[in-house]
Amino acid sequence: MRVYKATYKDREGEQRKSAKWYLDFADHNQLRHKIPAFADKRLSEALLRNVESLVNCRSAGQELDAKQSQWIETMPDSLLRKFVSWGLIDGQRGQTTKPLTEHISDYARVLEAKGRSRDYVTRSVNRLRKIICDCRFCYFRDITRSAVETYSGRLQKDGYGDTSRGHYLSALVSFLNWASTDGRIVTNSLAKLEKPKRDSEKKGVLTPEQFIALVKTTFEKNVLVGSSSGAERAVLYLLAGMTGLRRKELLNIRWADLCLSADNAFVRVPAKLAKNSKEAEQPVPPATVAILQALKAQARPNDSDRVFACLSHHVNTAELLREDLARAGIEAIDKDGNAICFHSLRNSYISFLANSQTPAKVVQKLARHSDPRLTFNTYARTFAEAEQKAVTFLPNFGDFVLSTSLDKVCRKQAISRDNQRHENGQDTRETAFLAVHQIPPRGVEPLLPG
Repeated sequence: MRVYKATYKDREGEQRKSAKWYLDFADHNQLRHKIPAFADKRLSEALLRNVESLVNCRSAGQELDAKQSQWIETMPDSLLRKFVSWGLIDGQRGQTTKPLTEHISDYARVLEAKGRSRDYVTRSVNRLRKIICDCRFCYFRDITRSAVETYSGRLQKDGYGDTSRGHYLSALVSFLNWASTDGRIVTNSLAKLEKPKRDSEKKGVLTPEQFIALVKTTFEKNVLVGSSSGAERAVLYLLAGMTGLRRKELLNIRWADLCLSADNAFVRVPAKLAKNSKEAEQPVPPATVAILQALKAQARPNDSDRVFACLSHHVNTAELLREDLARAGIEAIDKDGNAICFHSLRNSYISFLANSQTPAKVVQKLARHSDPRLTFNTYARTFAEAEQKAVTFLPNFGDFVLSTSLDKVCRKQAISRDNQRHENGQDTRETAFLAVHQIPPRGVEPLLPG
């Protein structure tokens, strides 16, 4: 392997040397190659050392180390393509020369193949495209932590809240995690990037009595709002508060997803609808099963029909709930001052379970949370009745009256102390009092003899 300057003849036929230095080397297959380097000899020699290290590593069948991988990621596109064609670099690593737009398209196809909803894929792709456009990222090597943190600050100045900025950063981090797992990049430089905390307000909850009143009043008054009757909305609220399903899941479930067996009733949440992209089977209480059976018998739907076909996907369920709360005479603010919205029905479901004697692990599983802190710190609230009931489970002393017993103990301790002072030659309280009054005042003490 050597570094040299190529010679050539100019138009006048004179021998001249090239402005750039060239590398002359043999690859792992002993094929000889000559490639242009730099005008500076030291830079060209440094490039030759990297190429020599790459050839030796390829000849020995070893994996590239971190330094070599980093060098490949910063390699010019033309040189990288040559090394890929010669077999010095795997084709998968050579994908670092592909524009980010092509990688994002591949990522979108992978998400679709995994069963992610069309809405999720669209939002992820749009966020990624906005980031690379605003930051002028063309290749993976352009993405740096400092540039992304600066962009997050720009979003904040433009009026984006912490939750929105977190969604953008999460989309980029997930994209880079996929690229790292797929071997398109060596490491994810944003793996430890801190996302801003969510700025969403805490949701209010309904007490069990309020929840029953809401469902009962909405059903009995049966007020028609748009194309939805009060009875249909009552079933919607009932299923939300008795299964904890989210708005998107409720509005998209179909009759085929309901198993209304008396022994093991459940509603199946398809993976494409679930927030964590995992299929789930939420148990349905017997009373709710009977109502759903009656609704199905009345509507006589096909299995492919949506359960709540009367409500479109764009309906404002929060507004419907507020109106029905007002009809039931229930305040739209809970006891802690938090506003009640449609998602409050899920919060209420988790609170109902948390205030019962249900084990914490079961509550977390039914809430479909991966972290118990989310279940009990964010969603679950305590009810006054449950707090009072909890006190009754504390140890019971039966007929033992502590105040009376404590009074007796105090009297016994006082007698014991007096006896102890008498045994030690000390005056009792009575003699001590007399002794005090027998002491003459100062200045009139009797003179001692002599």
